[in-house]
Amino acid sequence: MYAMNFVQVGANIQKELDERSMTQQSLADALSISKQVMSKIIKGAKAINVSELAKIATILGTTTDSLLTMNIESEPTESMAFMGTMQDEKTREKVEMLRSAIDEILLLEELARD
Repeated sequence: MYAMNFVQVGANIQKELDERSMTQQSLADALSISKQVMSKIIKGAKAINVSELAKIATILGTTTDSLLTMNIESEPTESMAFMGTMQDEKTREKVEMLRSAIDEILLLEELARD
């Protein structure tokens, strides 16, 4: 399943950085962008295009697919702890859709502030 928001893509990039003991600064330098722009990409506050994603994947020695893959395990569950455990896949999908919508609203708000 592919990520539906830039927050997940940023988290995937950060995971790859961590696995390689690389810093955001070193990736920013390799991309010829500022640390601030790199930080926005990692936070999901800056949209990136296919070309930028391909460059990041090449630098990190990974694939664009791995950067776009949604990591269900990394999704926060503690925010829904009051609901108990979700056993029904349909309910899980609906909650995930709501989370994605909220993420997109937050991203739009942050972009509007910039």
